[in-house]
Amino acid sequence: MISFLKQKLNGRNLLFLLLFCGALAIFIARLTLSAVIEENHVRVKEKSELTYYLDVIYDGKDSEVVTSSDSAIAEVKSDNIYVEDKIPEGLTFKRFLTSEDGSIGAVKRSDGSSCSGYVVDDAAGLHYNAATRTVSFTVKNLKAGCKLTVGIVTETPLLSDYGVDRMDFYNTGHARENDKSLNSNTVHAYIGREDMVDYVVSYKYTGDVPTNAPAAPGNTSYVKGSPVGVEANPVAPGYTFSGWTTEDVTVTNGKFTMPEKNVVFVGHFTKNRTYHVTYTMNGDIPEGFKAPTTKEYAAGVDVKVDSLKKGDIFNGYRFLGWTTKDPVDLARGIFVMPSQDVEIVGQFEKVKYKVEYEFQGAVTPVNPSTVLPATETHYPGDTVTINNNVPSTTCRISGSNETKPCVFLGWYSKNTFKMPEKDVLIYGEWKIADDLFSPIITKNLKENRKYYKNGEVIEFNITVANTESYPIKDVLLTEQLDGVSFVTGDGYTVLNDKYVKIPIIQANSNVVVKAKFNAGSEIIKAYTNRVELIGAIADNDKALDTSKKYVAEEDFNVSNISLNIDKINNKKQKLNGAKFALYKDEALTDKVGEGLSFGAIEPNRTYYLRETTAPNGYKLLNRTLKVVVDKTGKITIDGYTIGYNNGINTVSIVNEPIDILPSTGGSGNIKYVVAGVIIIILGCLSYIVYTRKKGYVC
Repeated sequence: MISFLKQKLNGRNLLFLLLFCGALAIFIARLTLSAVIEENHVRVKEKSELTYYLDVIYDGKDSEVVTSSDSAIAEVKSDNIYVEDKIPEGLTFKRFLTSEDGSIGAVKRSDGSSCSGYVVDDAAGLHYNAATRTVSFTVKNLKAGCKLTVGIVTETPLLSDYGVDRMDFYNTGHARENDKSLNSNTVHAYIGREDMVDYVVSYKYTGDVPTNAPAAPGNTSYVKGSPVGVEANPVAPGYTFSGWTTEDVTVTNGKFTMPEKNVVFVGHFTKNRTYHVTYTMNGDIPEGFKAPTTKEYAAGVDVKVDSLKKGDIFNGYRFLGWTTKDPVDLARGIFVMPSQDVEIVGQFEKVKYKVEYEFQGAVTPVNPSTVLPATETHYPGDTVTINNNVPSTTCRISGSNETKPCVFLGWYSKNTFKMPEKDVLIYGEWKIADDLFSPIITKNLKENRKYYKNGEVIEFNITVANTESYPIKDVLLTEQLDGVSFVTGDGYTVLNDKYVKIPIIQANSNVVVKAKFNAGSEIIKAYTNRVELIGAIADNDKALDTSKKYVAEEDFNVSNISLNIDKINNKKQKLNGAKFALYKDEALTDKVGEGLSFGAIEPNRTYYLRETTAPNGYKLLNRTLKVVVDKTGKITIDGYTIGYNNGINTVSIVNEPIDILPSTGGSGNIKYVVAGVIIIILGCLSYIVYTRKKGYVC
């Protein structure tokens, strides 16, 4: 009875079945598994062809699929499976069996139909090494539930050549996938007599046996004098095998002559030094991506490169592939670990997607390519503004050869949108030009001032005029400046702050829509109030000419610059009662205001400041001060230091006190006044001295 050896490999089950058949008739009978089992331990003829088959059967299993069977096949495929088989001593290798085209393909076990999986390089990938008597090949991408078969034709010897009455041939296949190895079942055939005394050859491991090592070869039996080949050294990736040794016989060139006793072979494994495979990323890395972790491998072990493939998309980035400067080849996704560390480098590029335009409808341009916008590329998340620059042209109506001037009605898309992670195709439509209408929209300030202050309400009048000889309906307007809102009025309906609908505009008439804006506290800010007509219809199959823009704009400015005056004396004490006037012109005819605080000041201009009333007891400032305002709202006045804080300018102006001495005719008489004061002081001193001499007490 054939025994099967099944071992789990990397979350998958790898099953190898080695079938050993005799002559050609037996090969044909092998069409059923039961027939093959019945032919194990068969007696075959001398100098005849002995054909056996290596069936590689792959069962895949992971968390998302079920184990394959004869009726269910999981979508799991193998990596590289390395297969080796040492031909029993005494047999002569003749050839491999392949299909007519020289290929070796896999079939489903359930029905024999074609299946995923192949021998690398097909027939050229089947190798026989005469020195080691070993057959070898590599199977790749074998799908779970599938079987790949390689036939090997050998020839049996003459017993007389060896001087024995019987020879036995035991065969066990070996295979390896990644870091796991295992043996096939063992099959047996023989030539010569049946009633012979035989002796056992056995194999065993000593020391610590790696978990990924295949089982030790099973026992085999031979008659005295038979040539016996020593089993091939087992492979456990990451370990070195010592070789099979024995004290029972002398082995020469991997074979010996069976003695009249049992023979035992022993061997052990030694763990190899390990090296590191590290992954690093260059450039931008998509959000959520983590580079593969560093792993250790022994030299000679197959290393499977991370499954991320060139061209894979991850969160809006395209993977450009793995590269390395170390002496390994990443092209096949698997490489043999060298005796050194390996660094593998990956890189992404941000994916751009296409925005394409296409015309549809009954009316299409005669030469669409001349007016169709060019294809654009954008990154996901970019704000895309559609290309509305489509000029008028000549169109043809579907089913007719007649051409007429036409205009573009627009694209079936928002004017702007966020680019998704896919290509975008935008459709647009045309209409014959004489079927279109074009209203006129204008906008103006109710009070046309250049600057407005905090808290002031700025009012706008928006006029929509219908110049056609028929009414237009459902005219839709939108305000595009934040803070501007429509105001209820006659002839239209306010839908919300930003949208207004005019139910009807009669032929050759207009409707005025009102809007407002409350000036804020910005020091200086320029605004453009933009209103757009975005839709209108008519009852006579006429359409709005969407090749035009129906936009009205009005510019205005908010300014909150002020000038405050602190009136002080030369001791920096505050004075009351002063008053100034601020003028726009040097001739002092265009007055802005009067007092000590001025708030209607505009940037980028010059004012003139004049004191009109001085505090009691102080002189009036006898000159006009030139006040220069820059574009940021800061003020300069020659000879004065100006304080500035958030648009508020402050200046301190000193007033001189009025003289308290009477007028004596001018500064030339001051010396006489001083002399008189000195004489009075000297007289007082003389009187004090005289009274003390007379004994008077002062």
